[in-house]
Amino acid sequence: MSREAEGAVEGEAGARRRALVRELRAIELDHQRVRAGLVALGPGERLPGLYLVAGVAGGRVLLPANRVAELARRVALDRVPGAAPWVLGSFVWRGIPALAVDLGARLGGAPTPSLDAMMVILDGAPTVALVVDEVHGLAEEPLLANGAAGEGEAARLLLGACRVGEESVPLLAPELLERDAGGFVSPSHQDDRAASSSMEVSE
Repeated sequence: MSREAEGAVEGEAGARRRALVRELRAIELDHQRVRAGLVALGPGERLPGLYLVAGVAGGRVLLPANRVAELARRVALDRVPGAAPWVLGSFVWRGIPALAVDLGARLGGAPTPSLDAMMVILDGAPTVALVVDEVHGLAEEPLLANGAAGEGEAARLLLGACRVGEESVPLLAPELLERDAGGFVSPSHQDDRAASSSMEVSE
């Protein structure tokens, strides 16, 4: 096969990959919309899927496991000038600029000061790592339950609650946290993220 033909094949494969990535992101958005709709219907139904159970600010929260890219120990962070107090700092994850968010503080509770804390790295853009006290495991198809979804500002970040064991556990909306954190991402970091994503898709 000639070099020109090889280039054409690679270009076609790259275009197909990019199309599949766009399709996958659209499916994920639909999934988020349906999940929010189910939660809004109230208790009595099981919420499809797997959910990570994380300990934070003396309690627990749920977040969709399909939004978790990786779990890691807390790493050294660089301060982000002008950021909100709940933005702990920035770091580089697999070549991509990322922001660490203190989930306890963001939800209006106690901060997570321990250097042994866990980072739940989300798969969206910008790349956000939720710093939590610990990870308890997974809950499969939890039952929607009654229970306050937080108070004040925290209520906006929570979809509702599900029963895990004997406890009513709030369900986090990670896309809203990503949106909030995105306001503190510098333009240069956004450019780095876009370049990294383009390289990953075209490989």
